[in-house]
Amino acid sequence: MSLPDPDRDPQFYEGVRLRRVIAFAVDCAVIGILMGGIAMIGVVVGLLTLGGGLPFVVTAFALVGIAYRTTMVMEQGGTLGMLLMGIEVRLATGDRPAFLQSLAHAAAFTAMSYLPPALVASMLFAMLNRRGQMLHDLFAGATMINRPV
Repeated sequence: MSLPDPDRDPQFYEGVRLRRVIAFAVDCAVIGILMGGIAMIGVVVGLLTLGGGLPFVVTAFALVGIAYRTTMVMEQGGTLGMLLMGIEVRLATGDRPAFLQSLAHAAAFTAMSYLPPALVASMLFAMLNRRGQMLHDLFAGATMINRPV
């Protein structure tokens, strides 16, 4: 099994780019809610350590996003936003990502999110290639497709 060909099976790729942007917004909201709890803990840690523990809170923010994306993609084939938008992550073989591929995908996305020029380059790359892959997709050997019915 492999990924559908964009020329022979365009229905797997139609509208994916736009729905991916909407899925990202949904996932930002979900991660924001999860980070709210971390922020409350961060305030306490910050006060108790006179600010010394705040770098750990920043790291925890990144790890929450990575854990959310890794777990959802590995178990469901996509994050909550992706599932709501009817898209999912698939490997070049056509399979859903296992733990290491999901982790690589999530970590690469998070790293690019902290580097705006890389994120912009990744979005431009997605507009120019046939499968709409972003750079972190390419790194993880994955692509986003419409969920097969």
